[in-house]
Amino acid sequence: MNTYAWFCLVLCGAYGIFMVVQGLANYRTTSGSTETFYNADRGVNTFMLVCSTAVSVFSGLAFYGWPSSSYKLGMGYISGMGAFCVGLEFAIIGYRLWLLGKEYGFTTPVDFLRSRYYSESYGLFVAILMVAMIIPYVALQLITIGDGMNVSTMGVMPYLLAVAFSCAIICFHVFGGGMKAIAWMDTFNFILGVGTLWVMIAVLIIMNFPNGGLVEAVEIIKQDPVSLANLGAPGATGAFEVPGIINQALTASVATIVWPHIYSRCYIAKSKKNFEVMAWGLPLGYLMVFSGLLIIGTILAPAILGSGFARADSIVPWLATYYAPPIISAVAMLCLFAFAISTGESMLLSGTAMITKDIFIRHRYVLKGEKVDEKQAVKWTRYVVVVMMIAMLIIVYFRPAAIVDYAYKLSSPYFGMVMPATIGGLFWKRGTKEGAWAGTLLGCVIVTICTFFYKSPLPLGLSAFSWALIINAVAYIIVSLATKCPEDIVDKYITRVTNYISAGDDVNAIVGNTILAATFRPEQLTNPEDAAKARATRPVEA
Repeated sequence: MNTYAWFCLVLCGAYGIFMVVQGLANYRTTSGSTETFYNADRGVNTFMLVCSTAVSVFSGLAFYGWPSSSYKLGMGYISGMGAFCVGLEFAIIGYRLWLLGKEYGFTTPVDFLRSRYYSESYGLFVAILMVAMIIPYVALQLITIGDGMNVSTMGVMPYLLAVAFSCAIICFHVFGGGMKAIAWMDTFNFILGVGTLWVMIAVLIIMNFPNGGLVEAVEIIKQDPVSLANLGAPGATGAFEVPGIINQALTASVATIVWPHIYSRCYIAKSKKNFEVMAWGLPLGYLMVFSGLLIIGTILAPAILGSGFARADSIVPWLATYYAPPIISAVAMLCLFAFAISTGESMLLSGTAMITKDIFIRHRYVLKGEKVDEKQAVKWTRYVVVVMMIAMLIIVYFRPAAIVDYAYKLSSPYFGMVMPATIGGLFWKRGTKEGAWAGTLLGCVIVTICTFFYKSPLPLGLSAFSWALIINAVAYIIVSLATKCPEDIVDKYITRVTNYISAGDDVNAIVGNTILAATFRPEQLTNPEDAAKARATRPVEA
């Protein structure tokens, strides 16, 4: 084994040991309460929430996929910067979910959707749908790490050994510390990932373009018509197609707020300020990563490798290993670890929470009127963590093409199918369970048919996900208009929240402690109609 390979393995080993120790250090503090294990006691500060959310979106697939895709398809991939919408979504949608989460103890996406649409069966359907997508999606993160370590160590680190290593550290980290450990580690991983990404870019520029930097790289690209078109030069075609930009923005950014591990982050914030900062902080975090990945894919890779590189899907490790000093390949490996592991363990925690809380405990105990000890619930969740990781190892070992294919194509679209029901449930008083069922089911059917069975190009150039989202929303609206939502549901999940928000900073400060404990005074509302509604819907004081 050469010196470089040893160095790379020692660096990754140290990272893994650090993660395991940090996770297990929180074992005792997270053992007594699901609120602590799932939600970090709803006390995550602003900086940690921004870092945790951003790095959880940028998976190992993004770290490899965005440079590779922009290298092959062009600068249009910058449409993923629809992240500006995500920042606003957190300020508007996420804030309302946080208020409801503090009041009713919501932990997972299923909690809100089941309660808002007064349907146990709908909640169970959403839980099964999301868990079914989470397992292979996390497995793909492990596959990415295995491939990355194998390439970065020039074959010295076997693929399966790398996968087993990453699986073990994710499992121990989540098993020990839950969301408390994840939120802290995500912050570290965001700083590590962004820092190592830009160090790698700087070294690649210095080593390969010593006379002019990026300007020199662009001059080289100008000699290749294919690379020049992908860069989006004036007069080039194919780099900015509107349907493709819409498809990419919806899939990679706008819909990410309803991905289960991002949805859950709406519940863990410490205060209202978190959401005010998320409006601009999250787009900034995305920009720091997106811009670097696109520079690699549209400028550095074409200038160094030319167009038509045979191993386009391995551009990042290839550039780091063969066109930079050996240390940079190890740095790239750490960057991959930061992105892939953060997404993997966040998804894992969301999946285990839904299996334990929304499926097992709810249908085995809660609906039968039986109480569950908090310590026992955390213990069951930890068992599920281990079982899920074993399931993922099996997937990674056999690496079935069908599983990998459906996870890649369906995970984000299926997650996104709860978006109309979520937005409508928060803002539209006419939204009903029948509408939620119709929209979500129809959307899933459209995604499946258009992804695997309908081979012709879809109308207007929109993707299966884009059309499914449109049809989902239309069905949700039409069916809801034809049915009726109970008044108490409207008051509980829309009217009261609107009144709290309309009341201003004083009431929001009280809500920051807990809505149920608040002594809300309707006279604080300046609008008489709102005040009357508030009196009718305020909680009964003991």
